[in-house]
Amino acid sequence: MNARWSAAFLLTLGAAVLSAQMPRPSGSPEPARPLRHLEYAFSVHREGLAGDEINGTSDEPVWLNNVGIAGSGGSGTMSIDVLSIAPDGALIVRISEFLKLDPRPRQAYTCTVYGNTTVACPSVPAPSQAEWILLGYLGREFVDAAPWDLQHQWRRTERTGRYDLVERFTLLPASDGQHAMIHEIKETSVHNGGASARHEDITISYDRAMEIPNLIHDDFTATSDDGFNTGHATFEFQLRKDSFAKS
Repeated sequence: MNARWSAAFLLTLGAAVLSAQMPRPSGSPEPARPLRHLEYAFSVHREGLAGDEINGTSDEPVWLNNVGIAGSGGSGTMSIDVLSIAPDGALIVRISEFLKLDPRPRQAYTCTVYGNTTVACPSVPAPSQAEWILLGYLGREFVDAAPWDLQHQWRRTERTGRYDLVERFTLLPASDGQHAMIHEIKETSVHNGGASARHEDITISYDRAMEIPNLIHDDFTATSDDGFNTGHATFEFQLRKDSFAKS
């Protein structure tokens, strides 16, 4: 491995979207020493998003009562260990969340992440919405292997019996050979008999050489089909530590 990785309904409707469309890695011992260690500072602010959170696979979603109340949020640190590289090029990573004022870190999860934003994690229990968001951009060659067209854009769609997902990525003019500035619009509609839709406006500052995001800003808006239940959340991530970085 070289320096390039040898390389609710109203809230996380998309946690189901991000979850295991790909098989989880077969059981194998985790290495004693991670291949790489990353730490991100993060903050979350929610308004009008009280309700249930959905996680799990598209076939067997799991509803969790952990969204919190309107105006709630928090901040802390995400710790990510890259454990191994799967035969198909995916990264096997372990992520854990440390919230300020909490006496201990939350449960760690081992997930598989791909360069096209696909993430496979355990369904029960499942990572938080903030963890899902960050995991989606940690796959190898998220920028350099993407199918950019002549307008410096690419698009990913996924349609199942439970949801429709469309992601549109644009490489912004401020990008250069070292850093990529990416604007993403993500639209998700969930077919659950009564709701709902979500819209995400995301900006990513990405280090091409290190193959990781330095900054992520996600404006999340959720709306029920009847238009009466709406909410907004803002997620911020900033890289703090990278074991691959030079001293």
